[in-house]
Amino acid sequence: MNSTGQGPELWKRKYEPFSDWRPASGSYRSVLEDPLGEAQRLKQSLKGILEPFAEDAKGKIKEMASVLEEIASKSSTETRSVLAKTLESIAGKIKPK
Repeated sequence: MNSTGQGPELWKRKYEPFSDWRPASGSYRSVLEDPLGEAQRLKQSLKGILEPFAEDAKGKIKEMASVLEEIASKSSTETRSVLAKTLESIAGKIKPK
């Protein structure tokens, strides 16, 4: 068969049962719970990181809104119209779907 004499060894390895086979650790529940637990942990971590930014953004939005109200009250009709169209455009871009 093979001049090196490894032919029978290859056949033996091909058709013998696996010697290092082990059942999966845990049940199906643990297979699903581990990734879900990791996802929950990552979600909480991300939430902790983003909350300060959200609070800061809320304050800045309130400040900007008061400045825009002041500008709009002192501006002409044309300027308020342009400002309204600009804000509508921005709102359309950031509106959640």
